[in-house]
Amino acid sequence: MKNILLAAMGTSPQVLTETLYAIHMQGKPFPDEVYLITSENAKAKTVEWLFEKGQIEQLKAHHDLPDFKFELSHILLMEDDDGEAVFDGREEEDQKSIADSITRIVTRFTADDNCRIHASIAGGRKTMAFYLGYAMSMFGRDQDILSHVFVSKEFEFTEQFFFPTLNDNHIAKNNQLLNTKDAQVTLAEIPFVRMRNMVDQNLIAQIESDSFSKTVARLNAYKKENIKVEVATKAKNILVNGIEIKIPAKELAFYLWLSQQPGRKIDADRDFCDSSVYSASYLKTYSLIANDSRVFASFNVDGETVEEFSEDDLSRLTSLKPFSKEWIQQARSKINKALQGLLDTDGVNAIRINSQDVSKKVEMPGKKGEEFTIRWSRYFIPEAIVVEHDLEENKKGFISQANRFDSL
Repeated sequence: MKNILLAAMGTSPQVLTETLYAIHMQGKPFPDEVYLITSENAKAKTVEWLFEKGQIEQLKAHHDLPDFKFELSHILLMEDDDGEAVFDGREEEDQKSIADSITRIVTRFTADDNCRIHASIAGGRKTMAFYLGYAMSMFGRDQDILSHVFVSKEFEFTEQFFFPTLNDNHIAKNNQLLNTKDAQVTLAEIPFVRMRNMVDQNLIAQIESDSFSKTVARLNAYKKENIKVEVATKAKNILVNGIEIKIPAKELAFYLWLSQQPGRKIDADRDFCDSSVYSASYLKTYSLIANDSRVFASFNVDGETVEEFSEDDLSRLTSLKPFSKEWIQQARSKINKALQGLLDTDGVNAIRINSQDVSKKVEMPGKKGEEFTIRWSRYFIPEAIVVEHDLEENKKGFISQANRFDSL
C-alpha cells in the first residue's frame, strides 16, 4: 500500500522538513509521495527554500531518509470556482475556496483504496488546518492518519531552521545563537472520528463532487428523523433531506401527482382503470414539468390538447386513455430503483411508493347471501414524510411554475 503525505502549507516551508524528519525518527510509515496544499503566495516561498535552496535534499542526505517523490507538480494550489488560485487566504471570500479545494483534494486521494493518507495540519492558516482535519473526518478511511508537528519553543518561527542536525550547527535568531543539534521535533497523531464509516457509501459517492458547504449540509441532513422530500421540477430530481436523486420527468410527475392524492394513495381497481379522470389530472401535472410527445401519445392525446384543455374537459375526451396497472407498476419500479441507488434502506422505506394487495367481499347481484371477492392493488406514499414542490396553483386551477417550495 502506497503511503502519501498530504500537508497543509503556509509561508513556513520548514513544516514539511520537520514533519518528514519526525516521521523518520519516530519510525512511522515513511511516505512514498509528498503533496502540499497551499496558496499562491506561499508556493513561492516553498519553491525557494525546498527546491532552489535544496532543503529537502539536505534533509534526505543528512539523515539518510528513504527516497520519496516530491516535485513541483505536487504543490496543489487552492482555487476558487473559476479556477483562479487563492493568493493568501486572508479575505473572507477566500474561505469558501479554501474549504472547497481541500475537500476536493482529500476526496480525490481517499478514493484510492491502495493508498494510506497521512494528513498533516501543522502548516498553513488555522482555517486550512480546520478544513483539512474536517475533510479527513468526513472522508478518511481506517488506514489514514492525521497529525501535527511540534518543535522546541526557541526554534519556532525561525527562518533558518529546517530540521535538527547530527552535528553542531549554529543559527541566529533575535540576536542569539541557537544550535540546531539541540532542537526537538515531535510528531503527534491526532485521533479523529471517521464519519465515512457511519454513512451509506452511496451517499459518499454523491457528496464527493460537492462543495464543502453542500457536503456538510448533506451529512447534517443524513439520518434526520423528519424526512423531507422536495420535488424539484426544473432540475428533474427530488431532494431527500438535501440528497439529490435524478428521476425521469414522467416518473417525477407521477410521484408528485400521487403525493397530492387524498391520503397519498390510489386504489387501482376497476373503476380507477376505467376512468380517465385520473390520467387527465396526471397529464396536467406532467405538462408543467416536461412535454415529451411520447408520454402524451401513450394516453392517446397530444401536448397541445393537454395544455389548452382544462382538467375537467380533458377527462371528458372519449379518446383519452386511463391509467393501466402496468403503467403504474413500471413507474413505481423506476422511482424506487432510483431511490435505492442513493439512499440506505431506512431512507428508501420512508419515501418509496409502496404497493399493497387489497380485497373485499361483495354480494353477488341477484343472489342474496352469496358473496365473491374482488382484489386490486393500492399504491401509496407514507403520510409521515413532508413532501414539498416548486409549483403552485394558478387561476385555472392546476399547477404552474413558481420559485418557492409549497408544502402539500
